[in-house]
Amino acid sequence: MSDPAATSDPTAQTGSPAAPKDALRGVMERQLSVLGRLAEAGLNLALAIERQATTEGAAQVVSGDVALAYGRVSRAVRLTVALQAKVVKELQGLDQVAARELYADRCNAERQRLRLAKLRQDRVQRIVERVIAAEVADAAEVDRLADEACERLEHDDIYGDLTTRPVGEIIALICRDLDLSPDWTRLAAEAWAQEEIGSGAAGSPFAALRWLDPPNAEDAEADAGQGPAERRAASP
Repeated sequence: MSDPAATSDPTAQTGSPAAPKDALRGVMERQLSVLGRLAEAGLNLALAIERQATTEGAAQVVSGDVALAYGRVSRAVRLTVALQAKVVKELQGLDQVAARELYADRCNAERQRLRLAKLRQDRVQRIVERVIAAEVADAAEVDRLADEACERLEHDDIYGDLTTRPVGEIIALICRDLDLSPDWTRLAAEAWAQEEIGSGAAGSPFAALRWLDPPNAEDAEADAGQGPAERRAASP
């Protein structure tokens, strides 16, 4: 015999009202299965009573007893169907909550992706501006190239999702498009580049420099996140 708690209380097998929703769904689905069997059995019983009342020997059956039995069975069937509807409604509510939570998770993930992309964009922009300033003497041309680099970074259809590419690869793509020739050996001195070199990120232009000794840490950019004290401590 099945445990009544397994079909009457959605929290009986989950430990607490705050149990995982998938466990609650499992209990509710078992409830629907049991209620379906009860409704089918009750309907079959009601039909059997109906057939008994309409047979040729119905005169031998006390009409009151038949009516009473039929009324009780039909009422039980109606209650079972009502319980089925209640469980179905609760399942629909569970699905709606799950859908809202999934939507919220996706929105949060997208906001996080955009935040990381903005941080990556700002870092790349600063580094590219230094490359431009080191290579181009004309101030107007420096501004033009910096603006063009910024515009390219703001369009996902040019370089795709910035969070999926190494910083060095994005810089290399921009410099190629702007016809710039960065000093990769000097850039490799910066902490972000050292981290990228150490990670062996696929597509990084520093892959060919991994065999070199790390450049002097004093050449590292403030953008790398090191303060004066940290840079002094890192110096020989």
